[in-house]
Amino acid sequence: YYTSIPGSCNFEAQDKEWTSVCGLTQDPSDDFDWSISNSTVTGQMGPLTDHTPGKGQRFLYVNSSAQKEGNRARITTTKFFPASLGVCRVRFWFWMFASRQTGVLKVYTVEEHGMDILMWSSSRNEENTW
Repeated sequence: YYTSIPGSCNFEAQDKEWTSVCGLTQDPSDDFDWSISNSTVTGQMGPLTDHTPGKGQRFLYVNSSAQKEGNRARITTTKFFPASLGVCRVRFWFWMFASRQTGVLKVYTVEEHGMDILMWSSSRNEENTW
């Protein structure tokens, strides 16, 4: 259901196309980038598959093992969303399990004057699941 509604993305696009297909862009001022992967690339350090049912296998990830504390990997939407109260929702699945190098996953909204407002954060997932 969630992969067929407007604004959804399952990251099954090839290579760099996911940014245009999914309406996302890498932040050029961050320290490292997000990539598309599947379990064959992440191996035992990541999930065995993505969360979607069926043949979906790819997911967006960052490899935090080679990063220093304070480094950031940031993606942003390429389209602005109109201001609303309780109308716009962001839904995503994440996997952050049992690694000392796992940082903090944060979701921000940016108001029209450019101020980042923290909406949600998680420092790790307590279970080895999405």
